[in-house]
Amino acid sequence: MAEISSDPPTKGLQGKVAIVTGAGCAGDGIGNGRAISIMLTDEGCNVLCLDLNLEWAEKTAKIASSKPGRAKVIPLQADVTKIHDCEAAVQAALKDFGRLDILVNNVGIGGAPGTAVEVDMEAWAKGLEVNISSMVSMAKFAIPAMQKNEGETKGSIVNMGSVAGLKGGTPHLLYPTTKGAVVNMTRAMSAHHAADGIRVNCVCPGVSDPYNQIFLCRLTLV
Repeated sequence: MAEISSDPPTKGLQGKVAIVTGAGCAGDGIGNGRAISIMLTDEGCNVLCLDLNLEWAEKTAKIASSKPGRAKVIPLQADVTKIHDCEAAVQAALKDFGRLDILVNNVGIGGAPGTAVEVDMEAWAKGLEVNISSMVSMAKFAIPAMQKNEGETKGSIVNMGSVAGLKGGTPHLLYPTTKGAVVNMTRAMSAHHAADGIRVNCVCPGVSDPYNQIFLCRLTLV
C-alpha cells in the first residue's frame, strides 16, 4: 500500500511574488498573516510583509527567512486604510521583485463592540475602513500590476473572511457585518476580473490555530 503523506502538495509558487497585509503578530505569536507569510516562503514565493507595526512585520520576515535557501522576504510598514500606502506597497513589490502575483488581504480587526443600539458610530466607520475598504484599496493597485504578467492565470487575490460572515452569531454587530461584506465583495471581484486572468477567492476560517487555516489558503492559489 502506498504511503499517504500528511503534507499538502506543493503549489509551484517558486519565483512568484506576494503581498500579505496584516503580516505581523504581537511577540512570538503566530497569527494568520504571519503563518501565511511563512507558508508562502516555504513554497518558494517572495513575500512583502505589510503591517502597521514595523517591528511585527520584521519579526515575521525574520521567521519566514530563517531557513537557508528560502525566498526573499521584505517587511514594510504600511497603513492599508491610506490609499497612498497601498499604492506604495504595490510599487515596492514591483521595485524589489519586478512583478506581483499574489495579494493576501489578511488585515482585519474585531472593531467596534456592541449591537446597533450600543455601537459607537465613529468606531463603526473605522472598522468598515479597515476590514473592507482596505481590501479594495490594495486590489485597486495590485490588479493592474498582475495584469502585466504572462500566462493564462496572471494573479490571485485571497480575501480573508470569517465563518462569522457566513453565520453571524457574535455578540457584536460590526465584525460579522464586515466579514459578510468581504464574502460578497469577493464574489463581485471574481466576476469582474476573471476575464483578466485574475482569480479572487475568500477564506472563511473559524476559531482555531492559524496553521490549520493555511491549507485553505493554499487551495485558493492552485
